[in-house]
Amino acid sequence: MLMKPFAQMIRMTEREYRANIDGLNIFFGAVLGFVLAGSEALGDFWFGVLLVVTAGIVVSILYITASKQRLVYSALALGIILTLGEWLEPFLPGAASIPAKLQPTLAVWALLTILVEFLPREEREASETGFP
Repeated sequence: MLMKPFAQMIRMTEREYRANIDGLNIFFGAVLGFVLAGSEALGDFWFGVLLVVTAGIVVSILYITASKQRLVYSALALGIILTLGEWLEPFLPGAASIPAKLQPTLAVWALLTILVEFLPREEREASETGFP
């Protein structure tokens, strides 16, 4: 029996792709709730700032799978996440800081989303979505 090339073996159908993305989004959305619970040292205003920043990063992760500019959004999301402490920490008051697990949570979510987005898909279904 001939072995299929690896790319053919891991090729996803559109339904498998959707299940992957939906599962990641549900799982990491729940994990973010636990991670943000570690920000009780922030006052209401700064907690709101943290929520706005986190929401923006989450949207950039979601855009990886929704936009034709998926490479741009992949780079944007990873760039923002990897530099999060450098540009956000100076704005937070006093000893307050971003939750310790926020950056790794967002980074893993983005990386897994990128992995799923760029794995091969069934040709017929890939052309229907507009993504290869």
